[in-house]
Amino acid sequence: FTPIMDRPDRIPPSRFDLHLLDIDSHTMWMVELLDCRHGRVLLMDTLWDEVIMCEPITGEQRRLTVPPEFVRNRFTGAVLCAAIDHDHVHGSCHSSPFNVVLISALGGNNQPIACVYSSETGEWGDIIPSSVSFELFYDHTPGLLVGNALYWLLDSIGHDILKFDLDKQSLAVIRGPPLTNDFRHGSHCIIQAGDCAIGFAILSYPHLQMWQRNINFHGVATWVLWKTIDMRMIIGLPKQIQGKRTLMRRILGYLEDSDEILLSVGRGAYKVQLKSKKSKKLCENSYLTRYHSFNSFYPPGDFSSLVLIL
Repeated sequence: FTPIMDRPDRIPPSRFDLHLLDIDSHTMWMVELLDCRHGRVLLMDTLWDEVIMCEPITGEQRRLTVPPEFVRNRFTGAVLCAAIDHDHVHGSCHSSPFNVVLISALGGNNQPIACVYSSETGEWGDIIPSSVSFELFYDHTPGLLVGNALYWLLDSIGHDILKFDLDKQSLAVIRGPPLTNDFRHGSHCIIQAGDCAIGFAILSYPHLQMWQRNINFHGVATWVLWKTIDMRMIIGLPKQIQGKRTLMRRILGYLEDSDEILLSVGRGAYKVQLKSKKSKKLCENSYLTRYHSFNSFYPPGDFSSLVLIL
């Protein structure tokens, strides 16, 4: 964990123990990060057919045995609050029920499957098959929650998107926007566009294109170019971004709660606010990775909040 808030709200990483140390053997559990959302963290145990749901604020941890239909280490997943109270505000979900969604990266006949765990029943639901063949882009890219649906990129060079509808319990593939050659091989991610619509951002330096997917009254979906940002105008990015020697100008992730993109420039990771066109350096990083955001707060007493990047 790397805290990114300024003092006095900056909380040391030692405050967040995911209890991954085996006390008996003094060895760390071998895990991979799948998702962070609504104050919870979802991990995959690479040695056992289990996923681990952790709440760093309360210290709660639950180990869930993965359904036998899923191939070990070949799936991705998401965790989300299952509270349906209209007055509920996500972020302080520590006592609320939760769901875990697993999506296989590769299934029978190349047709992946999905399954949902409910903390209220303590059980996995039925296996949900897909109606089309595809292969999930398996590089630990977190999914995006927009409305009541989860979205993942399907591959590293194309721009198709996997949609899991939480209400209909169904899998579908969405074709991405019609990109030009200048942007076809750029760094890209899924974002939330206006009016809770799904969006798509692609960085081909020096420009960041953002697309929005609209659906008309007849149910026909079209992509429209929403806006284009000149990254040289972003306040706070290092000057060397304008030079040819700058390394790793790519998107690291997207913060769905605050509409911000995480960008790698040189050896630094930056948070870019798309509306204000301002940026903030988060940390130094000498290797490529994927970043997940963790955001939580306690409502009683004095209000406190934090955002951590993994």
